[in-house]
Amino acid sequence: MSPDNEDGEASPGGTAATEKVSKLGKFIQTYHGFLSSFVIGVAGLVATSIWQYRQSQIAAQQAHSEQTIAQTKAENDWRIARAEILSKNLNVLSAQGPGSADQRFGVLLSLTRGAIIDPELAVSYAMELGKDNPTYMRTVLEATGQKNYEQLAQGFKLTCVQRYGVEKATELCKDDALAERSDAIAQVVLDEMEATRAVGAALASGPLALLHEERDVQASPGKMAWLFEPYLQDLYERRQWQEIQRFENFSAGARLVGALVLSTARTGEMVSPTEAADLDRFHADRRKWLASYLLSATCAAECRGKLVDVMLSSYGEAQGDYDEPFRRLLLQSRVEAAPAFAHLHPRLLWCQVDADDLALFRDRVLVPALATSLADPKTDPTLVEDLVGLVALLPEPAATNAAAADAWKKTVGGLAHAGEHLQRTFNARRGASAHERANPPPMIKKVNFCNATATAAPTTIVQP
Repeated sequence: MSPDNEDGEASPGGTAATEKVSKLGKFIQTYHGFLSSFVIGVAGLVATSIWQYRQSQIAAQQAHSEQTIAQTKAENDWRIARAEILSKNLNVLSAQGPGSADQRFGVLLSLTRGAIIDPELAVSYAMELGKDNPTYMRTVLEATGQKNYEQLAQGFKLTCVQRYGVEKATELCKDDALAERSDAIAQVVLDEMEATRAVGAALASGPLALLHEERDVQASPGKMAWLFEPYLQDLYERRQWQEIQRFENFSAGARLVGALVLSTARTGEMVSPTEAADLDRFHADRRKWLASYLLSATCAAECRGKLVDVMLSSYGEAQGDYDEPFRRLLLQSRVEAAPAFAHLHPRLLWCQVDADDLALFRDRVLVPALATSLADPKTDPTLVEDLVGLVALLPEPAATNAAAADAWKKTVGGLAHAGEHLQRTFNARRGASAHERANPPPMIKKVNFCNATATAAPTTIVQP
């Protein structure tokens, strides 16, 4: 009996599923040729697309390989051409003396601008050229891209005035012959700092990279301070406070250089009371920071000693900004103050200080520090003895300077009341220093800045 549909009637053609299958089968039977062609066509199209894609990849790889080969060949050809050009001009670049300066300058500038010569080699030749013509050297250095600023710093030599605050005809001052070249290098630093600031480039991409590592600055604080002095002095004179702040915020080393340079940046110009107050705060902030840095754990013994040298050499220019840091340092415990005494002793003994600066240093720092230590019974006796030893190396104040002469007499005269040992120490050191200055050992003669007049000054002996 046939199954019934939903209305109760029998389906004449069988079930609906059977009917659908029959229609699909009929469609396949009827159009099987079309279906076969369609499937084969799609498969062929896919295969063709894959083949074309792979062929394009192979072509791209071949083109890249050919381009790489061509580029390598061009680089090799250029290296060969550069080598030939350099070999032809090597004799010119290797020449020395003012007579060849013009020719060397023309060749070196052309090679530099054409990127034919390596930057490090260009700087090296420029340094040699700078011995004869600093202006030519500066032009070449400013035309040299991607130069190594550490190489520039190595070529920067401090003069005796910069190192000691005084100039003498001794072997120790032989680098004074390179003063103009060093000035030109400092001007290159100024120009490149200005260029870096103008284009908004990162500070670390310019000369300021020299101050990135604090230890490097501590190793050569005087050189770094004088290298950046023209730039910072220019900012100070134009009252570019934000740029100064930006410079100091770069690193601890930059902050140290800023404090050393800007402490001596007073120009003595007449300003309004309001601006004078602002300048006083400006210097006070850096004086306070420098004093705290000197006494911090960050600045170890060698660091303190080198900073003392730098500060003493520019003591007068600081116009009192170094007084407090010096006094605080010299009255610290002997462990902390020892590096300062070690560096001050040879400077004072061999007259490696400007006479005017020495008088100010005596009256504002050493004599007051000794008087303070004598008045405080808690002061370490060894520290007091060290101060007595330094004061013994100083000339007496002139009678025309009544205040300084009175302070000297009171302090030195008070040694007899402080103890016989201190009095003997003062007398012994004073007599020994006079003898050594008059008859220095052979190995000391090159560092002895004292003359006959200077050696005759500190000869007073304290009588009991």
